[in-house]
Amino acid sequence: MDPSTGQWDECLVRDTFCAEDARHILQMPLREGVHDFVAWQFDSKGIHSVKSAYKMHMELKSMRKNGGVGRSTAKAGNLNTCNDDSWKRIWRLPCPRTVQMFTWRLRHESLALLTNMQRRGLKVKSTKCFFCGHADEDGGHLFIKCKSVKVVWRELALEKERRELGAISSVHAMMDYLWGLNILKRMQILTFWWMWWSARNKLRKGERVLTAAEVARRTRSSTLEYMQVFLPEPKPQCTDKWRPPAQDMVKFNVDGAFVPGELHAGWGAVARTSDGEVVGARAGRQELIQDAFAAEAVALSNAVSFASDLGIIRAEFETDSQLLAEAMDIRKVDSSAYAAVIEDTKYQLKL
Repeated sequence: MDPSTGQWDECLVRDTFCAEDARHILQMPLREGVHDFVAWQFDSKGIHSVKSAYKMHMELKSMRKNGGVGRSTAKAGNLNTCNDDSWKRIWRLPCPRTVQMFTWRLRHESLALLTNMQRRGLKVKSTKCFFCGHADEDGGHLFIKCKSVKVVWRELALEKERRELGAISSVHAMMDYLWGLNILKRMQILTFWWMWWSARNKLRKGERVLTAAEVARRTRSSTLEYMQVFLPEPKPQCTDKWRPPAQDMVKFNVDGAFVPGELHAGWGAVARTSDGEVVGARAGRQELIQDAFAAEAVALSNAVSFASDLGIIRAEFETDSQLLAEAMDIRKVDSSAYAAVIEDTKYQLKL
């Protein structure tokens, strides 16, 4: 740090660290009076949780599988923006949790298929399909190629999709294919597979199973019900573009602009009275910004300084960043990478 300015000594940092590390260090905001604290860099709020640890474990596992290497630095919360979002889209499916869990197990190839059990060292009397008794029971046969399951595909008028899925050998590619279909067909296939898996388990226990026509009928009715119950209703368009503050207050509308890949951001603030009269406006550019949240935090900090310069005591600040609004809660101590800026802004607002 430069003792005269209280900021990073850029030349020293760049001479000491490699270019990538230096870039991340210089992006860390500094403020006087803020002490060091322990934070979990893989969470946007700096808080460690089992969820974020699991995400890190899965990312490291994927990197080892693909022969990748680790990084010495990474921006806060980067696990929430990983390239593989296949697990996220499963939990967003418009269906009950049981169907989502089945899809998750299908995606991770963890269904108790006979061939899977044998491959994992479990003793099975036979790996033959419970429906036809001819071929080995794997996912491709049970859900796509078995003569019994083909009848359900035809009942659902999805023979074309069945043939295209039959030509795919990878489970991951198969799931990508399903997400390329429209949502109704996707839900019909996943619901049908879930029901077929339930029928298979009943058949294994010697219980009576539904006919192919009944499975198809229940698939169609259940899918329509899921779409009605679980799909979110369209949000009504907001016609009130600007809400005036109280009579004796001035409202500051604040916004930050960030382009991924750039190392800077723009910010702007407009102050209006309750009558909508513009008191003032200010905009600027901030260097060494690494994400959109940092841009919003810097915008709010500059807006508070702007209000101070105007001599406005009773002010209201509005931002479109929900994460920033939560971070500004004075009852909580922020532990994110931008804690210095956020806590300094809170302090200014108290004055």
